[in-house]
Amino acid sequence: MPYLGIPAQSQFFAQDSDNFKVDNFAAGVGFTAGSSTTVTLTSTPGTENALIVMMDGVTQHHNTFSVSGTTLTFDAAIPTGVANIEVQYYIRSITVTPTDASVTGVKLASGAVSANTKLAAGVVTAHSLGNGEVETKIPTMAKTDSNQTFSVAQRGSISALGVQTSTVTLDMNTSNYFSLTANGNITIANPSNTTAGQAGALFVTANGSYTTSFGSHWRFAGGTAPTLSTTAAKVDRIDYVVQTSNTIHAVATIDLLGTA
Repeated sequence: MPYLGIPAQSQFFAQDSDNFKVDNFAAGVGFTAGSSTTVTLTSTPGTENALIVMMDGVTQHHNTFSVSGTTLTFDAAIPTGVANIEVQYYIRSITVTPTDASVTGVKLASGAVSANTKLAAGVVTAHSLGNGEVETKIPTMAKTDSNQTFSVAQRGSISALGVQTSTVTLDMNTSNYFSLTANGNITIANPSNTTAGQAGALFVTANGSYTTSFGSHWRFAGGTAPTLSTTAAKVDRIDYVVQTSNTIHAVATIDLLGTA
């Protein structure tokens, strides 16, 4: 006998989808009987144990062949006289693309997605997530498009501008609250990056008998800018609300610490 085998079992696999493959090779086309030791499959099987190899209907034992990628290699030349080789197998992987908004947070294992490891930048867009998924998974995140109630105090830092001797330009992007010490005649110029609706305060500590003037965007009651303290260590506070990019409503509280 040119080879030994077990009876053919063509129904060994449940042929349930496109993941199941059957490749047929004819002598003189897919291989040369008596000399060829390999055939090339159309897809990559999962493992050697995922294959049934039959020569003219006789199933070959798994220890008589191996597989690497799509190459099926026999441990000896295909016997002379073999007319057909049939290979049944399941392919290595299944690719499934979920429909938009079909993946929810509960389908992901905890920690399965981490920064810079699982997802390329920009691949997740809003329409790829189910409605409300972000809000459900991050319920404590502050939102910009809905009313919220905070259970703890919300604080903003005071941007300390240090000792100033001339012109001061507040950058409204850095903070809502500012402080400075006037150690010369200073001008509080029109701020940069003003946005309507921003509110805050400026604390000015006097360091001597110096004057303070304001840019044209600062608007005080009656159209007159206040005269700030000129006694060292006195502190004045200017509260403000930005109405437009070039209109800042302001109110000054002079000597708010009540120092002598």
